[in-house]
Amino acid sequence: MRDIARFAAYHLDLGAAEVHIFLDEPSDAVDAFFEAYPKVYITQCNAAYWRGVPDAKRSTHQRRQAYNASRCYRECALDWLAHIDVDEFLLSSRPLVHALGAVPQNVTHARMRPAELLAQSDAFRGPAHFKLPRPDWDDGKAALVDIYPEFGAYLTEGFLGYVGGKIVARTGVSDLHFGIHALKQGGQVLGGGLDLADVHVGHAHAPSFEAFERHLEFRMTKGSYRRKPNDSMKVEDIVKVIRDTEGRAGLRRFYDQINLATPHLLDRLAAHDMLLTATLDLDEKVTRWFGPMPEDA
Repeated sequence: MRDIARFAAYHLDLGAAEVHIFLDEPSDAVDAFFEAYPKVYITQCNAAYWRGVPDAKRSTHQRRQAYNASRCYRECALDWLAHIDVDEFLLSSRPLVHALGAVPQNVTHARMRPAELLAQSDAFRGPAHFKLPRPDWDDGKAALVDIYPEFGAYLTEGFLGYVGGKIVARTGVSDLHFGIHALKQGGQVLGGGLDLADVHVGHAHAPSFEAFERHLEFRMTKGSYRRKPNDSMKVEDIVKVIRDTEGRAGLRRFYDQINLATPHLLDRLAAHDMLLTATLDLDEKVTRWFGPMPEDA
């Protein structure tokens, strides 16, 4: 409940006209909490909701997300729609409406660059530090090896989560369907689009070692860590080697080197123009928009 309230309050504060939340785990308490707030729309993805939907469209959490985002797109009356997760926060150096207003009318979609939240004492109050991928002009791995000496050569952009960014789509385009990191039209991946250079998706993928460890098995078997047949080395491979040779202590060492916001890591990221610092103030935004922080349910 608290994570959902923080997500909704943050994006309303950013200027979102509407926030549509699809609950993969239905909750009457969430419905009740947001009942008084007309800008927040809650959809309970329960058995009745999925009745009649082919299994192929709901068999995995990724397919359910794509189905829900595409359905929301078809019904959306706004100009733009972004599909992001509850652990993601849009970060922009200017009002997002201005960034989107500058997109040429003939461009159907724009890509928001990824940023991954580093582990720190309280990222939800005060400065929050995010790592970035290498700048576009840097096509070598020297920066990654300098920043992450032991793992930079093997871990894509030094990220634990995705590096593909997320999409915001102009509404009203026929036969358009959302994927997780791309759009499809007529069954084909939709090319083109515009890169929003000053807009990032801040991903709280593993904000603490405990969160990293808690989600590890799922991500290795069903989520973003698993290696597909034609992939090169992925997080799954690194974790397996470390866990087999060093156990939990090795996993902690790996996590701390990659994701702990030590002064040394922050300095190295900044030196390579790969550090983004933002202010989230999530709890303050919840209070402003919804009143007292809700109890978790």
